[in-house]
Amino acid sequence: MIGRTCVLLVLLLRESSSFHTANNGRNRCFNLKSKASSSSLDGTSNRTVTILERGPNHIVALKPPSVVCHHSGWTGSRSKAKRGEEPEIPMLQRVRDAIHDIDSRNARQDDEEKIIRRVNLVHRLDRGASGALLFAFADCDDDDDDDDDDDDEKEDATSTKGTTANLIEAMASDKSTKTYVALVRGEGILRGEDLKERGWFEVTRPIKDESGEEKDATTMFKFVAGQPETDEDGIHRPRISLVLARPKQGRWHQIRKHLRSLSHPILGDTTHGASTVNREWKEKRNLLGERICLHMARMQLPPTDAVPQGIDVAAPLLDDMLNMLKVYAPDVLEEARPILINEGIIVEATQEYEIGEYTIPEELLRSKNDEGEDVEILAQGKYYVVANKPPSVVVHHSSWTGKTSDSNRRWKEATPMLQRVRDRTGKKVNPVHRLDRGASGCLLFSFAQDKDGKDGEPEACAITRTLIESMKSTEATKTYLALCDGDGTWNGVNFLEKGWFTLDLKVKDEWGRKVTVVLARPSTGKWHQVRQHLASGTIGHAILGDSSHGRSRTNRIWRTKRNLQEERTCLHLARLQTPATKYTPDGIDVSCPLPKDLEKMFSAMPELLDDIKPILLDEGILILNGL
Repeated sequence: MIGRTCVLLVLLLRESSSFHTANNGRNRCFNLKSKASSSSLDGTSNRTVTILERGPNHIVALKPPSVVCHHSGWTGSRSKAKRGEEPEIPMLQRVRDAIHDIDSRNARQDDEEKIIRRVNLVHRLDRGASGALLFAFADCDDDDDDDDDDDDEKEDATSTKGTTANLIEAMASDKSTKTYVALVRGEGILRGEDLKERGWFEVTRPIKDESGEEKDATTMFKFVAGQPETDEDGIHRPRISLVLARPKQGRWHQIRKHLRSLSHPILGDTTHGASTVNREWKEKRNLLGERICLHMARMQLPPTDAVPQGIDVAAPLLDDMLNMLKVYAPDVLEEARPILINEGIIVEATQEYEIGEYTIPEELLRSKNDEGEDVEILAQGKYYVVANKPPSVVVHHSSWTGKTSDSNRRWKEATPMLQRVRDRTGKKVNPVHRLDRGASGCLLFSFAQDKDGKDGEPEACAITRTLIESMKSTEATKTYLALCDGDGTWNGVNFLEKGWFTLDLKVKDEWGRKVTVVLARPSTGKWHQVRQHLASGTIGHAILGDSSHGRSRTNRIWRTKRNLQEERTCLHLARLQTPATKYTPDGIDVSCPLPKDLEKMFSAMPELLDDIKPILLDEGILILNGL
């Protein structure tokens, strides 16, 4: 397919230009809690963290399911402020805050203020998994100006870095043992063989890492107990087994892949498991939405310089897995209980643990409360309405946002524009075109009528068809503003000097720190047309934030240092012009002001902003809030 786009490269900001960033401090408020019992260990309802063991150089915390260990590309938006949901706070930050909370409580009689000690992850657990998670103390943020203290701090930092490396080596040692409890689909029979009779047995199977490279991987398994689909009385019950696993390496999804190779995938494993079985457990048997029934139940590490006595800590089974066994497989639980106890695994916790509280940064709570789900109406006629689409919001639900039956996933999705505009206008609407989730700007809808029309009004499909045709018309103009990676030159061509130019390139169906402002007017509406054309070898200026066609390293730099919002593609439909039709006799000409996130990015580039203002205004592109 050929896509035609008219492009104007406006101005660029080079790396040497000043880039202003605001250092937003985090105001924290710590609530002191007394030492608590182990009921509600996962801390999901009260912002607490359970500390299983702590020494001078290490901490072992109890990780609940559906929580990431640290932020990464897998976690998406860090604020996660959707539909009343609290922002996502990873275990790294939770443990850091919890330790400070506990230390502050223990030292409340002292006048000295306790500093926040940073921690490093020694290993990771999957988001859906739970259990013992090991951390090493990193260093202390001591702002003392005394030179001797500075020297001591540098020496301390060096030693703690050695502590982290020391514990990582201990985790990888042949002398360490990590025992996991897994609930899997199946009764423990493989090709007629009862796997329980094997005792501990070894599975060796190469596993590809994230880069696709195969690496050796060995896991020890013990099938403890299982139940068939029907009992002796013919009563139907789910096939389930309880399995112990001890990986000898730490390959990507090692236990999960090896259990799949035994035809006993872990319940809740959406990547390597059985989707129909997982859906049944979620809908009928209370399996949590982001839960993988894998729990690190015991961690045994040999003595090291960091921890001379070694580490041997058990993480009690959490209520969700325990209740699944009690309700749907009580015989499995009773058969497994003595074996688990013999392996040093705590089935039901009776002891007390240190409990610390973590906090949510105020800026994340503000973004949660301020985000809202209202919609700004830019223009409205008898048959149409133009809304201002914010970034990170889809136009309508589709396979990209999960199936209709996947209520858990759709519940977390921000309300689509279709529903927002419908609720705002009080009328049913049809989208005339679409904008990508990460893009923003003018979004045109037609008002839907009953199929037969009312009071002589035209049918809804006739209005929608007419407006769609007007959008495709050569007289229609869609002016996009894009922030692109590059300095305006590519392959010896200075596009800044070319003014408006047309680009005809095929588009598919379905490193730098420079930025250029580009205006684009697509003549057709192919999939990701503007994004693909700008990223093509002809122009070489990928849009900032474009995870499909852009540069990942550049996007990461802009997100971490330059206010680029998560799930944001810096593409904004700034002006929409369509010709007159019988439903829009005056045509449509509406401009959409720059959204707040782009305003914030531009405000950090004052030189660029001053240069592009007259050009944008000349093109009918609005700038608000004093910019």
